[in-house]
Amino acid sequence: MSVVNDRAKALRPVIQAALDEGGIDAICELLASLQDRIEELEKRLGKNSSNSSKPPSSDGLKRTKSQRPKNSGRKPGGQPGHPGQTLRQSQHPDFTVALALPSCPECGLDLSEQPVTGEEIRQVFDLPPIEIQVTEFRAERKTCPNCACHVTAAFPVNVSAPAQYGPGMQAAMTYLNVRQVIPCERTAEICQDLFGHRPSAGSVVQAGVRCAENLAPAVAEIRECLIQAPVLHSDETGIRCIGKTHWLHVASTADYSHFSYSSKRGIDGFAVADILPQYKGMLIHDFWGPYDTLECSHGRCNAHLLRELAACAEDKHAWAEGLILALLSAKKATEQAREAGEKQLDAAHRKRLKKSYDKWVRAGLKAHPEQLKSSGKRGRIKQSVEYNLLRRLRDKREEVLRFVDDLSVPFDNNQAERDLRMIKVQQKVSGCFRSIPGAKRFCIISSYISTVRKQGLNLMESIKAAFLGNPVSFSC
Repeated sequence: MSVVNDRAKALRPVIQAALDEGGIDAICELLASLQDRIEELEKRLGKNSSNSSKPPSSDGLKRTKSQRPKNSGRKPGGQPGHPGQTLRQSQHPDFTVALALPSCPECGLDLSEQPVTGEEIRQVFDLPPIEIQVTEFRAERKTCPNCACHVTAAFPVNVSAPAQYGPGMQAAMTYLNVRQVIPCERTAEICQDLFGHRPSAGSVVQAGVRCAENLAPAVAEIRECLIQAPVLHSDETGIRCIGKTHWLHVASTADYSHFSYSSKRGIDGFAVADILPQYKGMLIHDFWGPYDTLECSHGRCNAHLLRELAACAEDKHAWAEGLILALLSAKKATEQAREAGEKQLDAAHRKRLKKSYDKWVRAGLKAHPEQLKSSGKRGRIKQSVEYNLLRRLRDKREEVLRFVDDLSVPFDNNQAERDLRMIKVQQKVSGCFRSIPGAKRFCIISSYISTVRKQGLNLMESIKAAFLGNPVSFSC
């Protein structure tokens, strides 16, 4: 009760000042502004990953609503045509064990002389014993009788120290540390458990250093392929590095990924990779302002819009529900057209979809008109969240509905967001990068690994090839 009284006492001077200045009207205005502030704070508390740009990790254990239609008509489980993941017998087993049948298990009669009428085959898939193999190179030393020089046979190029890890072991350490984002000490522990040998944490770091150095040509090729891509996805996410918030940018397609580190988020961040400043194709991204400065065609991420519209729909705005249905209907129509092998939706269908979109945008702007500045007031007038969203939908209409006009343009920016997920996992596991060179190495190696996986190549062999100085070459 004392807390309430203290708050009441603190409000008295404010209320008294308002009463003295403008009477009851001033008090009503004060209460209205406080009510608006309460409503704004309540909306903030209701934000989650399904109705805002907040990441799913901020939702905690509470389950959020999916944006997918509830009644898809599909039964739970695998859908028709799904290849499945059943373990199937190999046509070429490595070993064969013959199981003889010397006697009848039913009556005990000797069957050793009876002919075999058939076989039942079962196979066991297992790992052979894994252990470190040490290869010793012995270089002969001789004295030349002609020049009297003491000479030694040349070692292989990749054998440069009295004792060192080979490309296979270094590839395993790099894979665990970068791809699976396992910290250095735990990577060493896993090597001890799996291979019977524990490297130092420093050896794990040095393996990453060597790998990144050898990957420069491959990453340059990835960069060139992305610049030439007809459709490109881009996004960025915050990371912690040496105690500060820095940024990691991604440019990607279904076949290539390029990650870059920067202490800046905007145009300066784009310049690090130098992909977006040179790009002239169709760039898919969200509504973050610096993307609009790029000299290329633009397509917007409608998944972001659906989340914002979901927040408005929770406030019982019919126009928001209408826009969600309009966007999802357009998405379904384009998906069906692609499945049917069509290159473009027919003009009448596109017109109907756009007409529905425009109708609900107009309805929203009518319900949330622009707030005009009162005479004498300076600065910009604050607009409602709903108006700002609707203005974007109106002004960027062509970019929002680009996927309707061009079936090569995706509905959302999910490709870039998927590519960034492992980066967020790294931040959850390790909390930060301890150095800027470490963050840059992570980006270089991740660009290579992600691209190798997208192209269906053997990942471990590809990393091993990098340590041998012969990384995978990517052609556009």
